[in-house]
Formats: sequence, structure tokens, C-alpha cells
Amino acid sequence: MKDGTSMDTIVAILMGFIIGVISVGLAIELGMKKTSSRQPASRPTHKWSIDEISNPRILAEQMGDITLPKNAKVVVNQFEDKDRFVGMEVKEHSGIRGNFILGDDRALILAGPVKDDELGIWTVEKVMLDKLNRYFEDIWSKGTRMQHEEKK
Repeated sequence: MKDGTSMDTIVAILMGFIIGVISVGLAIELGMKKTSSRQPASRPTHKWSIDEISNPRILAEQMGDITLPKNAKVVVNQFEDKDRFVGMEVKEHSGIRGNFILGDDRALILAGPVKDDELGIWTVEKVMLDKLNRYFEDIWSKGTRMQHEEKK
């Protein structure tokens, strides 16, 4: 009996050791696993305000009804009222395809005309921002400065 009891004790100790090693290994693995609390780089929106965008640069294939800040730079193809652009840096370009508003740290890509609460996608993705900035600068450099008639 003595041999059976000592053998049971050795097996129990060995099993406890193996279970302990596996438990510690799993605990370390789970503890080392990084959880992603990072926000997505893009998200859809239907409620937005141009006031959320610092130093807006607007590229508009079609300009809808929106109040623009005086510090905005605008390149536009189609618009209804030239007077809304008085006192702003505005250029016209007939080759624009798309509508977006660039800020210092984000962009709003719109599904339709540049107008209040148009469906759009916010993005802070660096590669996308770089491409949109290059496109804006290229179109801006090729645009024609908008001339305003002085009222008498």
C-alpha cells in the first residue's frame, strides 16, 4: 500500500505542476494580448457642421446651400450664387469631380453637393488625407480666380 500511495502522490504532484504551467502560460498569453481600443479611421455621418473643420479647404463639383466661413479656400465648378463667395479665396474649375472639405486633421467626403447635413464620410486616415490634399492643391493651382463685380 505504501508504494501505491507514494505513486499517487507523485502523479498528483506531477499533474498539479503540469496544470499550473499551462494555467500560467495561458494567463501570460492573455495578458500580453493587445486589445484594440483604437477608433476607426473613417465613419459615416449625416449630421455635421463646417464649424467642426479647422481651416476648411473646399472642393465642390456642386455647391449647395451652405454658409461658408470667410477663412475657407474654395474651388468650385457649379454654384447658384456668386455673392456667397464675396471676401473669400475662391477659384473656379470645370474639371472637378467630387465634393469634399479638408481640415487640418480630417476630411469630410460628401456623397452629394456641398450643403448642410449631406451624407458623408469623416476620415482621419493619413494616406487618404495626403491624396485629397494633393488633389485639392493640383486643382487649386489650375483654377481661375473668381471675379466679383463691384456693386455701385
